[in-house]
Amino acid sequence: MRKFSARQKLLLSSILSICLCVVVLGVATFAWLSSNKETTSNGMQLKVDVSPNLIIDDAVADLQAVVGPTSDNFSVTFSNTATALTPTTHDSTYATYASGLKYITNANIVDPETGLPSEGSLAFANAGATGYYVDFTVYIASTSKAMDNMDLAVSLTPAASIGGDGANKADTLAAASIDFYVGSVAQANYKGTLNVAGFDAAANDFTTEKTSVELVSNSSIPLNTSSYITVIMRCYVDGALLKSAGQAYINTAKVDLNDITLNATFVATDHSN
Repeated sequence: MRKFSARQKLLLSSILSICLCVVVLGVATFAWLSSNKETTSNGMQLKVDVSPNLIIDDAVADLQAVVGPTSDNFSVTFSNTATALTPTTHDSTYATYASGLKYITNANIVDPETGLPSEGSLAFANAGATGYYVDFTVYIASTSKAMDNMDLAVSLTPAASIGGDGANKADTLAAASIDFYVGSVAQANYKGTLNVAGFDAAANDFTTEKTSVELVSNSSIPLNTSSYITVIMRCYVDGALLKSAGQAYINTAKVDLNDITLNATFVATDHSN
């Protein structure tokens, strides 16, 4: 049986120690990736259009000062690039704007590989108490006369985009979402959610399309000089939105995101149509 010299034993011991360090480092790196759910976007820009029979503005005084329709009355662009958005999700059980979005901070509840919960029907990416949505408010009215028996709906248009060079930005853009509320700014009712993926977020159903939300049904759209309809749009990245069975669009690998631009269009039609 071969005997090792003291020098050879020391060399062998050093090699084994290095191998052990490499294995430990690899395990530690994998553990960090698995527990890292800090996925953020550097803000959202929202462009809002209306059909030509409507007028829209982000300030009531400006809306009511307009006399007659002009080409400037049909579009508003918001920008909030200073806000870093962390994925969260809506809670389909709430009815009012003040209820906010639903989020969790307990990492033990979420599967770090998929962002999905260990139980329940909704999935959540990690989110904190701040920085998980941006609110934009618009005021909509008619410019010629009050419009009775009208339906007012909103849809997301295809020209959405996301900046940066991240490999996962297409999935992140698909999860970009807006919760719509109608009423006063202080007390507004939840009307529905739209996302770029075009799926039904309320049921978290990746097999069912949802491309528009009805905001007003068989109602009156007032003249801009006397009144208006308030629409609050809460924009965020939905960490719950399913891409397929058991897989959310947002997961631990997606940490290289940039500014998101969304386009929404409001359309009023006769209720009888």
